[in-house]
Amino acid sequence: MNRPLDLRDLVALLVTQALVALGELPDPRSNQQQMDLDAARLAIDLLDVLEQRTRAARSDEEERILLGSLAELRLAYVRVRDAASSAPQPSEGMRG
Repeated sequence: MNRPLDLRDLVALLVTQALVALGELPDPRSNQQQMDLDAARLAIDLLDVLEQRTRAARSDEEERILLGSLAELRLAYVRVRDAASSAPQPSEGMRG
């Protein structure tokens, strides 16, 4: 990398982790898409903490990236969570 790391890099890392946990991107270790809503919520919550703690020190670009990422991830989380909760659950066995 030719530039020093900054807030944008940390945001990108957490966004990627959230997208992998939401099943939007494949897990880089297995190349499989998996859903882990708890891990997604953690990454989103960490971005929220970052947003709160850096309010006074962000550039306009960092502000745009961070707030936009949070909004998009929150919407994606709700969409994936709602889809998962309304999906039919596998039956435990046929009764007849």
